[in-house]
Amino acid sequence: MKHWKRTICLALAALALAGCAACGPKDSGGPDLDPAEILQAMATADTTLPEMVTRSSADAEAKDNFFYLSDLDYGKVEGYCYTYADAGTAEEMAVVKLKDKADAAALMESLHRHVEARQGTFEEYDPEQVPLTEGAVVTSEGRYVALIVSKKNGLAQSEFKKFFQAQ
Repeated sequence: MKHWKRTICLALAALALAGCAACGPKDSGGPDLDPAEILQAMATADTTLPEMVTRSSADAEAKDNFFYLSDLDYGKVEGYCYTYADAGTAEEMAVVKLKDKADAAALMESLHRHVEARQGTFEEYDPEQVPLTEGAVVTSEGRYVALIVSKKNGLAQSEFKKFFQAQ
């Protein structure tokens, strides 16, 4: 009888621990940040940027605008902010906040394809822009992915990383 009581007590304790673990915090892939705020800091860091046009997930055409940047299923995106040179030069930056950090690698691959396509376009009509596309940076932190095509991409990348250092 003593053996059964001990077994039942251990089983109940294990269930209680499992229940507590299920109520714990979920792994959201990092902090909850605003992609527009991150992008603004990145763009401010590069004082060489020309006049830029900005699009975001807050726009009425958000889904269509995102497909210009990436072919990733838009249902996997929680939010984004994207800015590109108004004059048609190669400068562009984007910050995408994914719903699941497991999709970051797929988004990064998609952004690399985007840059390659832009590079091909510039090879045809404005070869002076090609070095900017060749130096493009695609980086991630948890469920956030950034694309940086600019003369000072190192400064912009540093600003992106700063948002995650204090976390």
